[in-house]
Amino acid sequence: MAQPAAKLLTGFFVVAALLVVAALVLTRNQPPPASPPLPKPNGYDDFVRAGRMVADNTSDFSTMSEGDLRALVMKNSEALKLARTGLTHECQVPLDFLAPNPTYFTNLGVVKRLAQAVTTEGRLAEMENRPADAAEAYLTVIRLGYATGRGGLLIDSLVSIAVEAMGMVNMERLAPKLDAKQCREAAAALESSEGQREPTQDVLARERLWARRAYGLKGQIARIVNFKSIRQTEKGVVSRLTAQQTREQVLLIQLASRAYELEKGDRPKTLAELVPAYLKAIPQNPITGTNMAYP
Repeated sequence: MAQPAAKLLTGFFVVAALLVVAALVLTRNQPPPASPPLPKPNGYDDFVRAGRMVADNTSDFSTMSEGDLRALVMKNSEALKLARTGLTHECQVPLDFLAPNPTYFTNLGVVKRLAQAVTTEGRLAEMENRPADAAEAYLTVIRLGYATGRGGLLIDSLVSIAVEAMGMVNMERLAPKLDAKQCREAAAALESSEGQREPTQDVLARERLWARRAYGLKGQIARIVNFKSIRQTEKGVVSRLTAQQTREQVLLIQLASRAYELEKGDRPKTLAELVPAYLKAIPQNPITGTNMAYP
């Protein structure tokens, strides 16, 4: 009885494997989906052009003197202006579903370089005791993070997280130096940006579709073989995105609470007291989907 059962099981796996291969072949033979229409003008194009205009090494901004920062900001003034112009436009990462494009990967580094250049502007403003201008620069970096990941793949999301974190860590340090008006404005800007975040599930779906088209049958088989590893990678990115969202919600609450305290002389007892004067709505926990707890 064991031998017929073994043959039956083997036959089942052979048929299943043939069905998988047939499905992959049929999928591959289908015409590639049309790339989603890009906005015109596309803010992402402005970011790439601005990033390529950035002069000198912007990654050392944290150790630069005030004079060096001022010179660097002046040198990059046109790039910084173009970056802000890009933020006034709709933004979407251009994707090629036919084959991996080397330029696409190069642009990821260009975007990060641009974010560093904007951060130098914020650092200079802090040194010159211009907290409102510093906050505007750091919030611009956070907005760049949102915008440069929109419509992209998981790797764009990772770069987006890095850019957002660059702005976040500086805003967290700057927040205690802001007055009530500046805290209100920063909270409003952060709340507005958070409302434009692309759902993580959309990014995952786009990643899988792009991988199937860009790497062909061989790549699709490799994804099946490495299914567990790929899923772990996806979970890791989702976890980092969730952690970043939580961090931003906490900062949002801190800014609104500080504005409330400076204006009323006491901290709010509940988050509900911040709505609608300081926040449009109570920030949501990205894991549970429920209201954030008051820190």
